[in-house]
Amino acid sequence: MTADKFILRALRLFLLLLMAAALFSCDFGIRTRSLMGGRLHVTVEIDEKANQDNPIALDLLFVYDEKLLEQLLQTPAKEWFEKRGQIKRDYLEGDGLDYWGWEWVPGQNIPVQELPLKSGAEGALVFADYLSPGDHRVRVAPFEDMTIHLKKDGFEVKSSEY
Repeated sequence: MTADKFILRALRLFLLLLMAAALFSCDFGIRTRSLMGGRLHVTVEIDEKANQDNPIALDLLFVYDEKLLEQLLQTPAKEWFEKRGQIKRDYLEGDGLDYWGWEWVPGQNIPVQELPLKSGAEGALVFADYLSPGDHRVRVAPFEDMTIHLKKDGFEVKSSEY
């Protein structure tokens, strides 16, 4: 085989691998995080009249205990905020759950939150302490970057690319 043919084949193989990596990069990044941990990026957008123009407490939980996850999936935000102290004492941080909590005011500009991420989470939840009635709880994919949009009477969470 001549040097020109070898270089051409190597270039074709490189381009093929590059295209495959581009196609699977998003999925691969999520799989890598789920197995090895990493960094999670959380973007928060807050409307000017969010929570009827009152501060909003927001908690993000990564749950490693299956029974705890089942329990929390039935827990409205109001109850979570009332009982979180005891739950955190019952399920040690880093073992049963990892927890981040913030409080923001409507219209506040929030920098992207970069959080450490461990492998093995059974699930993840976001709780927001709204004045309006409702569960104000969203289950989220534990290994995907997310955007949380806090609105007047509720919130939504979407996967996002960082």
